[in-house]
Amino acid sequence: MVVLSQSIPMEVPEGFDLWVTISSSSWSELAPFGMDVEEKTLTRVHRLRSGRVVRLTLSQGVRGTLVVHVESLVELDEPDLREIEDTVEGILMLDEDRSFLYALLEGYPVYGWVREVGAGRSVRSPTVFEDVVKTICTTNASWGLTMGITKRLCEKLGDPFSDGLSTFPTPLQVATSTEEFLRREVKSGYRSPYLIELATSIADGELDVEAWKTSPEDSFSLKQTVKAVKGVGNLSADNILKLLGRHDFLALEDWSMGRFAEIHGKGGEVSDEEIKAFYEPFGDWRGLVMSLDLTKEHIMNQGLKR
Repeated sequence: MVVLSQSIPMEVPEGFDLWVTISSSSWSELAPFGMDVEEKTLTRVHRLRSGRVVRLTLSQGVRGTLVVHVESLVELDEPDLREIEDTVEGILMLDEDRSFLYALLEGYPVYGWVREVGAGRSVRSPTVFEDVVKTICTTNASWGLTMGITKRLCEKLGDPFSDGLSTFPTPLQVATSTEEFLRREVKSGYRSPYLIELATSIADGELDVEAWKTSPEDSFSLKQTVKAVKGVGNLSADNILKLLGRHDFLALEDWSMGRFAEIHGKGGEVSDEEIKAFYEPFGDWRGLVMSLDLTKEHIMNQGLKR
């Protein structure tokens, strides 16, 4: 099998740091993504609209650039290459303006590090469908189980590339499966009927989750729409909205509350209302500011390893 390869240089916003972005998201570890700690790269096996399957490897180029190394089994045309650039922009949230966030944080010197290390972005999937499926697979599951489920979804239902790697399945590929198959082969347990129902409703045209990206609804209303999907609760909806670029909600859970107490509460117990009041000054950015605040140590460590 002959694998063709080429590289695409892409411009990135000033101060953008690829490794800080990759390491700021656990999504980087979920198939068909893969991260290389030594090389500081992110890979993804991806299906293009043309049906061609490619493997993308993202690496930091010279200042202000990103390099996308593309491997394919057939020759790619210009529309394929333009789609790859658009896909990478979406994956790394390069299509989202962070200047408003940085301007806001200028009034809070304690957060000056955010702009300095190029933090404020994360990794998300190219489709809302994939993000919703992965979010459902994080519920009541260890991280190891979530990684296993997503890996098996790709292996069992996705399109193959090479070296045993496959794409994330489409809604139709999941919908034409069965709950029994998912339970047996993917080991997605009680989530299986939720995944089948979600995929079927999308494949049948009854639900358009991709429209959430540009929804005119306010964040509260959109959250109710997201929560209408079976298997998506309050916390999951908050996290999905973050991936959609909506940072109004804090996605509070045991870890974040404990971490906040450790940093700002001197180890004592804190209430939801105390945490909400603390981040209220950051308005529509409060969810992202909280995430940055609670993971500062990890992000700074990664920034020093660039």
